Amino acid sequence: MPVDGVVYCYPIWHTVSFSLIARRHIEQLRRRTYVYEWDEVSIPRFSAVYRYSLAVHPMFYCVHRWSSMLTEEGGDLSEGLEALKNALGYYERIVGFDVADSDAVSPLAVQLADAVTDVVVPSTWARDAFVRSGVRVPVHVVPHGVPREWLSSPSPGVEACSSSAFRSVIQFLSLLKWMGVKVLLFFLWHSPERKGWPEVLEFYERLRGERDDVVLLVKSAIPLDIDPRVASKMGIVNVFGWLSEAEKMLLYDVADLTLLFSRGGGFELNGLESLARGTPVIAHRRGSWADYVPDWLLVKEGRRVKVFEGNMIHGGYGYTIDVESALDLAHRILDSPDEWKCKVREYAAQRIAREFTWDVVGERVAELLDA
Repeated sequence: MPVDGVVYCYPIWHTVSFSLIARRHIEQLRRRTYVYEWDEVSIPRFSAVYRYSLAVHPMFYCVHRWSSMLTEEGGDLSEGLEALKNALGYYERIVGFDVADSDAVSPLAVQLADAVTDVVVPSTWARDAFVRSGVRVPVHVVPHGVPREWLSSPSPGVEACSSSAFRSVIQFLSLLKWMGVKVLLFFLWHSPERKGWPEVLEFYERLRGERDDVVLLVKSAIPLDIDPRVASKMGIVNVFGWLSEAEKMLLYDVADLTLLFSRGGGFELNGLESLARGTPVIAHRRGSWADYVPDWLLVKEGRRVKVFEGNMIHGGYGYTIDVESALDLAHRILDSPDEWKCKVREYAAQRIAREFTWDVVGERVAELLDA
């Protein structure tokens, strides 16, 4: 019997990547049931008049925060966790959404996961990390997605640009492409080392030494920490700040190749978005993206490295990309970019459309929440 509604708890007071995914889930859930949005800063206590399920996103941060609020002075977190379970006991199901940024989560994370009835992660890589680390509740894989229109909409064009600065960048890159220059796209959203920025710089320096027809487009949250004169000399173009859906499409559409060089991460949505727009992605084979990147775009992994130092949740390892292997594949793609884009569009139409759109994902989320 479906529940009467879902209380969806996520970061509302500020916008982070978890907020964006949560809003996609909520959009889909509202097609099926009533959804009450709740900010992560306080415990979602409701009178048990109706049958509700609770979605907690991100699980580790929320459960830790709420348990700490309920821990008596001088007590340990386990007391707070027990109190939290009692406080949330009237929900039909409590489903925690989170990720594994490395190949293991900490003993604290395992303890926090006991506060929910089910855990949802976006990739097989993340599920394996949770299970390997000893998480005791069921762990389900529900991937992130793309809007279905991303697979078929034509390029929005420069009229979609909300600022003259962004419009100028797109026009400049379009001119370079007309002159035969290839555009490499890299998302440096946060955690430069986790995103593989050192490997990107090594790869790009070597690629520039082997061919003179490439530029690197870096999308970042804030201006790139690099001297503008050095960036210009290296052929690096920086776009920063929030972008609309149409503007993100423009970035992928102007690019010939997306570099997904992350050392870890629970899904890396940029890789999926790039494929949906028909732009090839280069990534290594030991990460969460292996669920959706085709084998013919995966290369060898490099060194096994610690993803984060001192992180209380994500204490495991990931892999760098093997730069030599990435260079070999990049040359093949950049020598025939139109052929590779055609191949990626066929793949997207056959696989991504079937498994990785938000409407498909929404069905699975609703099922787990009994919505």
